[in-house]
Parts: sequence; structure tokens; C-alpha cells
Amino acid sequence: MQRFINQRYGKNNVYQEGFEESQKRIDELRTLLTEYESGVTFKEVLRPGRVFVDQFQLPANYMYLVNQRSKVFINDCQPIAYNLIARPDIYYFTFTFDQLLVNGNEFVDSIRMQNTEFGTTPTTNFPTVWNPSSDLLALGYTSSSYPQFINEVRADLIANPQPGFEIYWESYGPLNVPNNFVVIVDPDTYPWFVYDASSGTPTPLVSIDNNDQINFVPPQFEDQSNNLVREPRDGTYTEDMVLNKFSQQDDIFRLLDDPFNSTTHTSPLTTIRGNFIDIYSNAIFITSSAKITYLRNPQPINLSLGIDCELPDHTHEEITAMAASSILEESADPRYRTQVAEAINRE
Repeated sequence: MQRFINQRYGKNNVYQEGFEESQKRIDELRTLLTEYESGVTFKEVLRPGRVFVDQFQLPANYMYLVNQRSKVFINDCQPIAYNLIARPDIYYFTFTFDQLLVNGNEFVDSIRMQNTEFGTTPTTNFPTVWNPSSDLLALGYTSSSYPQFINEVRADLIANPQPGFEIYWESYGPLNVPNNFVVIVDPDTYPWFVYDASSGTPTPLVSIDNNDQINFVPPQFEDQSNNLVREPRDGTYTEDMVLNKFSQQDDIFRLLDDPFNSTTHTSPLTTIRGNFIDIYSNAIFITSSAKITYLRNPQPINLSLGIDCELPDHTHEEITAMAASSILEESADPRYRTQVAEAINRE
């Protein structure tokens, strides 16, 4: 499957066509196409008063970039004064899919946050983080339908958190936790929430089944005091979402010095390093967030967990044929040449 994706995304194929250069390529990879938006953090002043750098962290399931945009603050092309402030601290839980299961073969009834405000209380009084939605139930979901509804449950969790909570898969801002859900807690909604044992009993997340608490997940805290953001200080300004312009690392400084090709509020220059996109701005605009469209890593196929190939059904025969060709090639089977010719026809 990974080999198939690589071939379709790039131009290493008989037609020398990359992703989105033909309708066939678009339809082959469309199920992996994902959007992700998050705030940026301030990295450095590259040139005092002239060039500033903010960074955007790529999500944990990122594979290939399709496009990138930035949300910018502008003030009629006038310089914008700013303050450096820390991003809000993050209060959260993480849990794996296995912690949604009872005895490893049935889904739990719900996920709740234990209410420590009143001490030991019935589980029905715990704030609900997630219950199966009516849309999920309408699909035929039941607690005993594992593993059939794995993907649907994952989507339902992300789309239907209860008030005071947000649920993400693998990534949230600076958090990257592969194969985990991330539950963000709003401390204003739940002021009794405790994460630090020195302040009281930490508030756990619990899985509920038949009013019994199945799994306990301890709370976590992410200190954001070192993750600074630039916030416009005063004056009137407007927001705009603009398309970024990618630059190679060996070109970026030459472009920044070129008045005709430097970074602008209509086309910010960017570079990519490690797990970050660096976004370059000048004195007249501030980058507040970035939004990317990308191809994500598919879930590994696992028949015992009911995880099938995530690519569209019409690609499965081609993926199987590609696997067969690899096996024949490794064994030096004379049928390999015939198999390759058939694969070209499928292209």
C-alpha cells in the first residue's frame, strides 16, 4: 500500500503523472487527503525590524504536503507593533483505542471525567466526554460490534465531544502522540479539574461500562510558557488567509534580500525542516496560524483488528497485483514479466 501511494503521489510511473495531474490519481489518494490548522509559535527575529520567523508543527500522521496557507494580521501595510505572549497551557488526557474496549472485544458505553468536586459520586454524575452519537447508532453500531466499527468510532469521537472538551487523533498543537486520542480539557468549564497531585487528587478520565469504571487515565499538563506567539499590540488590523510560497533552504536568504521576491503579506515565504514549517514575515504583517492540506499516513492494515486498506475499493486490485509482482520478482519467477505488463495496462 505504501509503495502504491508513493508511486501515485510522485511521477515514478509509466505516465510520469503526479498526484492531482489526472482524475485517476486524484481518486486513488482522495481518502488520505486531510486538512489541518493550528497556531504558530514565534521562533526568532532573523533580521531586527525586517524579518521574523514563526514555526508551524506538522501533525503526527503527516506524509506528503499538498498545499499550505497562512492566516495573517495586516494593518493597511503599516508596521504592526506586537507583544510576545505565552500560549495557553494545555490540560489534557491521552488514551489508546484499546482503552475503549471491555475485555478486549467490546466497546465501552461512554468516556467520562471523574468528578472530584464532590468526592465519590455515581458514575452517571461524571461529566461526559463522549457518548456514541445518534449518527453512529444509526449505522448499526452496538457495543458488541467491535472490530467492525473501529473507523466509525474514531471519527465519532473526534466529531462529537461534549461541551468543555475537544478530541483529536494523534496531534494537537505541540502534542504529537501517535496512535492515541488527545482529549483537551477546558479549565474554565471545569474549574475543579486537578492535574497536579500537590494540589489535590488528580482528576482521571474513565471508561464506563454498565456504570462500572473500566480504565483510568491520569491527567497531563503541557507548560506553554516557552512557546511564545506574537500578538498585535494595538491599532486596527484585518485578517486574511493567504497562500504560502515554498522556498528551498539554499535559496531562502537570497530571496529575503531580493525586494522583488521577498516575503510579503500576500505570499509569505516558507521552508520545511524536521517536523516544522518555518514561515517568514516582515514588519507589516504577523502570522497567527497556518493551515495545510496533506496526505496522511494510512493506518497499517490489520485483519485481526478489522482495519482494512483505507484507499478506495477500486485501488485494492492494483495494490494486490503490485504485491504479487514483488513476490514474483524476489523469487525470479518467469511470470514476473507478464505480471508487470498487466500492471502497466492497469495504469
